[in-house]
Amino acid sequence: MSDTPQNNEQQAELMRCISRLSFVGMGLSAPLDTALKELRNQIKKQESPNSIKKQIDKISRKLRQLEDKKSSLEKIELNQELDILEQLLDRTLPKDLKRTLKRIEKKRRSLESAKLIASIADSIESYVASNKAEKRSGIMSRLFKRQDGELTEEESLNESKIPTALKISLVNLIDQLSSIEGNRARIQNLSKKIDEAEKTEDLIEVLEILTGAFIDISGDEHRQLESFLKTLTKRIDRVNEFLSQTVNYNQQFRTESEQLDDELKLSVNTLKDSLSGTTSLAEIKQNLSEKLEAIVSKVNVFCEHQLRTQNQLNESCNKLKEQLSATNDETTRLKDELAAQRMRAQTDPLTGLPNRYSYNERLTQEYNRWRRYRSPLSLVVGDIDYFKTVNDNYGHEMGDAVLQKVANFMQSELRESDFIARYGGEEFVLLLPETSLIDATKAVNKLRQGVKELNIDIDGRKIRVAMSFGISEFENNDTTKAVFGRADEALYRAKNKGRDQVCCQRAKPAKE
Repeated sequence: MSDTPQNNEQQAELMRCISRLSFVGMGLSAPLDTALKELRNQIKKQESPNSIKKQIDKISRKLRQLEDKKSSLEKIELNQELDILEQLLDRTLPKDLKRTLKRIEKKRRSLESAKLIASIADSIESYVASNKAEKRSGIMSRLFKRQDGELTEEESLNESKIPTALKISLVNLIDQLSSIEGNRARIQNLSKKIDEAEKTEDLIEVLEILTGAFIDISGDEHRQLESFLKTLTKRIDRVNEFLSQTVNYNQQFRTESEQLDDELKLSVNTLKDSLSGTTSLAEIKQNLSEKLEAIVSKVNVFCEHQLRTQNQLNESCNKLKEQLSATNDETTRLKDELAAQRMRAQTDPLTGLPNRYSYNERLTQEYNRWRRYRSPLSLVVGDIDYFKTVNDNYGHEMGDAVLQKVANFMQSELRESDFIARYGGEEFVLLLPETSLIDATKAVNKLRQGVKELNIDIDGRKIRVAMSFGISEFENNDTTKAVFGRADEALYRAKNKGRDQVCCQRAKPAKE
């Protein structure tokens, strides 16, 4: 016997469900994407259930490999973090700071906290390098390169001030954390504590809170991903189980169909033999009735068994549909959450402008486009003049309002193709595609004049601010670092010339 129309319809519906479910796991890894694509091709070509089952088994193995790989990566991350902490703990540090690092070492769980420590270490190293150039011995150089005859750790700690670069780095980290739900209450007073801190030991509590926040965020993300992978694996296993049931059902159906065919043929042959040897009409009638009743009984038993099996498959298919729907909902939720997290991670929470990380990404894109097409591209660095005076005289609330007003104005005045980001503190950076140095100077001067004319009124208190800008254009074989360095030098030249100015700087001519 051939497959029934109902069975064919159920099998087709199952294959559609499996094909849709295969999109859920896309993007986790390239080998898994390839395996899922092959599964959809097999379903599209209507290959045998056995072939599809083998492909499902292959996908299940790859999912388990992903889980194993994730566990291995977590171990590697812990080792990386341990290496960073060991490097810091090997240094001659103040006792309080060393105790803090040891507590961090006990709490290590993820690479995020290691990134936090690395960023702090980078700031310290940058400060040490600047002190060498100025031939000045400060606390950070003594922490990492103490020489005989220098002050003791306690004397250095009490005497020296915290470097500005370190404070700026910590404030940038706080800005990023404040954009993530659940951390605002924890870190709302940290900026004030950093601003008021005078000694390194004043930052110990800040470091502990920041590290704990990064560890918690990383842990939550890992747990969500792990939970989703486990759920996905279970549902893939459920599909695999259902496929196995379908394969077994098809095999059993063919076997029982062949058995019924043999039994019916035997019954018909027996009926023929009994009829050929009988002449009595009554006896013929009785034999015919008995044989037909036996045939009908066998057919009924076969149909009842097939109906029960079909109902079981229908029930399993419905459950599979529900699980597929739940998986699709979970996938949509995770995608939306990921998009929201990415947006928060790339947005400055105070001004709403793209942040430094978003700037780095856009800079790479524009730089690659410039190298390919060699269209004009200018980079601008701007800084609000005397901004510290605004904070000191009017308070940080007024300072935040000034940053917001200036940021909103500059963004509204730029073209759609231009890019502006808050680089840190009161500093902004702009990318102006298809704009030469001369045109950029004209545009930025107009921007500078507009900022100067802004009326900033907060609760009846009025204030005016000005900005200084430095501009440089990508030329020859420029790197992004070289162009930014020139723009930064031009900005400081504008500051030294009296502020509220625009200065530009070209690359030095290449030596022949």
